[in-house]
Amino acid sequence: MKEKFEKVMSLTKQFFKNVMVYGIVIISVIASFIVGYTYRKLTTKTIVPKTEMERVRKKDVTLAIDESHHLIIINNNTGDYTVYQDSIGKTIFKLYAANVWGQHNSTNTLK
Repeated sequence: MKEKFEKVMSLTKQFFKNVMVYGIVIISVIASFIVGYTYRKLTTKTIVPKTEMERVRKKDVTLAIDESHHLIIINNNTGDYTVYQDSIGKTIFKLYAANVWGQHNSTNTLK
């Protein structure tokens, strides 16, 4: 009878040992997903697009282009600035140059 009891106890210990190993693995996987989800939620910034257009007067801003052809718009009131990609700066410069050339060219043709 004692041998049966020891055999049952041995099988019971083995069973609970396996249950504990699988339980720890499952709990670790669930905890990892929770930590990853929480980290992503805390570090991701939600970008809310502006619904109204912001009107800016010419005297309130200064335009500049740096050596890398980035367009820089500086707010004279607050000192804040926005830097745009070089392709935007080049495009605006070309439009401005075409406008100036067109104005200059049209005055010559009127003479």
